[in-house]
Amino acid sequence: MFYLTNELPEPVGYVTISETEPWGRWLAASIPLGLHRDVRNRLMSNLKHILVGLEMKAALVIPHQLREQGHSLLFEPYAQILHFEFCTGVFSVCEGLGSAQYLVDTGNDGAGGDRVWFNQWREPLAAHVGAEDVQQFLTALSIVQAVRDKLHQDRLGARENIDWHAFSYDAAFVPALDVLQTLFTLNSDRLPAATNLNQ
Repeated sequence: MFYLTNELPEPVGYVTISETEPWGRWLAASIPLGLHRDVRNRLMSNLKHILVGLEMKAALVIPHQLREQGHSLLFEPYAQILHFEFCTGVFSVCEGLGSAQYLVDTGNDGAGGDRVWFNQWREPLAAHVGAEDVQQFLTALSIVQAVRDKLHQDRLGARENIDWHAFSYDAAFVPALDVLQTLFTLNSDRLPAATNLNQ
């Protein structure tokens, strides 16, 4: 977990009490067996780094949202971009776990590098994590995907103006955190004790 402090004797700035390694225990239990060893190792490495990055973003976003009236911690456009980045990271974690589940379900170890599409992995992911309300989980996941996709710059002339309200705490960060915390119901006993993502 990352957090900010300006209180002495703590050092000023970023303090970390969580690194990538503690996420390995949860990922080892949560990534379905049946993937090629190299594919599994790369996926675990990628997701560990994404999860630690999400911890840092949450450590900025949540205190900004819960601040006292008039005491802003983040410049508002930066907060919106952090919400977008949080959604992008959550989507990547879901995509990794969901794609792995889809590959294993279809007897593929992933070594061939086959592309797995969103509509192929979303329901296997929901089943894998045992989402209590599958439709609610899939709806929140679709919101996360929609936020992630809003800033694509590949079709400037065809893209509508971005509604920046879609990047708000309630519209973007909360659904993404809900999705992530649903994932964390899987093997919850193996989560890092210090993470700020499951509080």
